[in-house]
Amino acid sequence: MKSHQVVVRRRKSSVALSFAALALCLVALPLPVSAQSAGEQAAAAGKKVAFEESWQVVYIGKSRVGFGRTTIETKQRDGREVILSDSEITLAMTRFGQEVKTKTQIQTEETSAGELLGFHYELLNPPAAPTRKTGRVENGRLIVDTEVAGKSTRGEILWDGSLKAPGYQDRLLRDDPLKPGEKRTIKSFSLEFGKVNIVTLEAKGQEEVALLGDEKQKLLKVSIASSVAPGFVLNEYLDVKGEALVTRTSLLGIAIYKVSKEEALKSLSGEEADVAIATLVKVAKIDRPQQTARVVYRLTIPGDDPSRILATGPTQQVTPVVPNTVDLVVTAIAPPAQPPSDAKPVGEEFMAANDYLQSDDELVQKYAAEAAGAETDPWTVSRKLERWVFQSLKQKNFSTLLASAAEVAKDLQGDCTEHAVLLSAMARARKIPSRVAVGLVYVDSLGSFGGHMWSEVHINGVWVPLDATLGQGGIGAEHIKFADSSFSEKEAVAPLSTFLPLVSVLGKLRIEVREVKYK
Repeated sequence: MKSHQVVVRRRKSSVALSFAALALCLVALPLPVSAQSAGEQAAAAGKKVAFEESWQVVYIGKSRVGFGRTTIETKQRDGREVILSDSEITLAMTRFGQEVKTKTQIQTEETSAGELLGFHYELLNPPAAPTRKTGRVENGRLIVDTEVAGKSTRGEILWDGSLKAPGYQDRLLRDDPLKPGEKRTIKSFSLEFGKVNIVTLEAKGQEEVALLGDEKQKLLKVSIASSVAPGFVLNEYLDVKGEALVTRTSLLGIAIYKVSKEEALKSLSGEEADVAIATLVKVAKIDRPQQTARVVYRLTIPGDDPSRILATGPTQQVTPVVPNTVDLVVTAIAPPAQPPSDAKPVGEEFMAANDYLQSDDELVQKYAAEAAGAETDPWTVSRKLERWVFQSLKQKNFSTLLASAAEVAKDLQGDCTEHAVLLSAMARARKIPSRVAVGLVYVDSLGSFGGHMWSEVHINGVWVPLDATLGQGGIGAEHIKFADSSFSEKEAVAPLSTFLPLVSVLGKLRIEVREVKYK
């Protein structure tokens, strides 16, 4: 019966990433399979089980914002046992008062030994077109077909056979459960972020945990950390059967509860949970933020090092103060008259079209030509492009989390992410290297910093920021940068991974404005 027991398990490894880009780009990955179903009972009784199903509900604080369903099916194929997992999650909430709905599905095919055979990933976030990834392992390579905005591309990587599929760790722990105080590390592959993922699991001890309703139960706390999302911690609370009754994340008070199908499918209350408002960082008022030349901030993240997630370079310098606290100096810059002596050429990925920055799209090229006309000076062209995007995207739509440049060019609507991808793609259409930056921006009307994305162009050997949501021909020192990316799938950091440093500290970060100088 042991050979079957390793089949029916949860998928904890992907849960740590379930809300990895919640504030800027909701990426809902598989929830754990946590039901002690009739199938598991049959397995315990010595009967072969071919199909399992479990259900979950998702809360942000007191708001019920989503539900999940996971199935696991065991089949015999070519003389070996194959495990088919299908996880989907539906979320409904708001961003600045506008409704956001997403549905994500991940299907995996693997052997009972954890060998990945293939997968399919799909994200639905209307009105944007679906994003899909389909992969299969063939002859020592992982071949991945990606579809964004209706256009498909193919890529492949050399496959490391020692990497485990997402569900392997749970089946392994089924046979050999963690004991309080025990820690284990498993090397797997993150399908969503396209990179090696080191998962660390540590059993802490028994805690009394509140379930849905008024019931409380003493459960074993297991902390799960992931190398692809450092600082983002998941805690699962297991009963004596090893069943995850409650899962909590370090982001926004998100909690996932194991429930019946009937409970999972009850009405959501997503209108109560505004993820944009919930992730704001309140600070003292900054007058004339866009005219700031230099601002000194003090950043504190309890239990973490802010230096780990802050970008450094010409616009930002970080100085440690005490553990968990740094001083950050942000400086507004413009392109130098001449390239610095240590300037290096940019990589091809900052010039080429890719799945999200389609600089070869017909409309993107048309707009880039119209916006700057016959102008040839790169900095002047860049500012004209910024102004054009600012003026042309009149409808500020917060319901789409991350559309591609081609989609934005077609609809001319969206929020900061759409402004950033279109401007970056238009710059490349004019042969100007570009990338996107992710971080925080001071929102004057709210007296707070909020999650943001903007563009950077490479002029005279220096990356210079532009923000098409403002259209000012540059930015002040009111932007705090966490990461940047070419958004190329070939880059070491996959596009969606760009959001992880910021999202990992949302709800924990504290900012103090210590000094402000103006232009």
